[in-house]
Amino acid sequence: MNNRPISDDAAHQSCRNFGWLWSVSLILALLCLTRICDAAQADFQATTDILKSRQQTIVKLFGAGGGSLDSYGTGTLVSTEGHVVTVWNHLVGTGFLTAIVADGRKFSVDVVGTSSEHDLALLKLRTAPGDAFACIDLAKVADSEPGTPVLAFSNMFHVATGNEPVSLVHGVIAARIPLEATQGRWKFPLKSPVWLIDAITNNSGAAGGLLTDTKGTPIGLIGREIRHAASRTWVNYAVPLTTLKPIIETLMSGRKLDPRSKDSETNIPMISDQELTARFGLTMLPNVVERTPAWIDAITKDSIAAKATLQRG
Repeated sequence: MNNRPISDDAAHQSCRNFGWLWSVSLILALLCLTRICDAAQADFQATTDILKSRQQTIVKLFGAGGGSLDSYGTGTLVSTEGHVVTVWNHLVGTGFLTAIVADGRKFSVDVVGTSSEHDLALLKLRTAPGDAFACIDLAKVADSEPGTPVLAFSNMFHVATGNEPVSLVHGVIAARIPLEATQGRWKFPLKSPVWLIDAITNNSGAAGGLLTDTKGTPIGLIGREIRHAASRTWVNYAVPLTTLKPIIETLMSGRKLDPRSKDSETNIPMISDQELTARFGLTMLPNVVERTPAWIDAITKDSIAAKATLQRG
């Protein structure tokens, strides 16, 4: 063992060497951190072509509102023939629905089918011969992992009314979980797992918008404004399109879904919105929310409601 004292010159040289090594290490760490930050920033960036192409697939929906219910919403085109998916909310149920596509053209809308279990409605634009639309490709929908940067396209807050682009929010997928949520006093019926998003995406009118990754790959359908059942906090979520794809394709093919949920024990008779209106002159609002108003928007001529002298308003 060497017990000789270290000279002042040797000590100074050792300190200089340590300082040099520390400086080099700091520079390398900063360079590494810069590369990581640049990579993370690149993950959030999408090309102008991607943003424009996805904007073309979004439609603005306008219908009957009232009280606390908005008269506007969002839909996503899923076929070149004009099929549109959105959430199954009061806009779909009232039967007074108009869609405006990206170039500003306005179309009346028919309801093709719905699924309460997936909170999904498939619509069809009433088109003219030769009409064709940009749409997402259902064959290319994909799942993503938590931490994936995402883009959310929707007509939140009624910002776009014609050919204006809809709003765009970027965020990150936080988790994939079953959704335990409520609408007012009613338990939300959606049963499939959803993407939780670390961004404020589920605003008024945003439901039915499109969630993609930064490469434009379709990932999910933006859901409603709802609260978590336990914490009562607002939930920002989207339903995975990989879950909705077989439902959408079934409805587009003209086949009907089983109206009963998988855990239902009884066969409850169902009546369609069209039959309810035709037979009784009434149109109900599906999935009633808190403080839903009881009001009359229109009376069908010669219906039971008209004979009972009910009046609009």
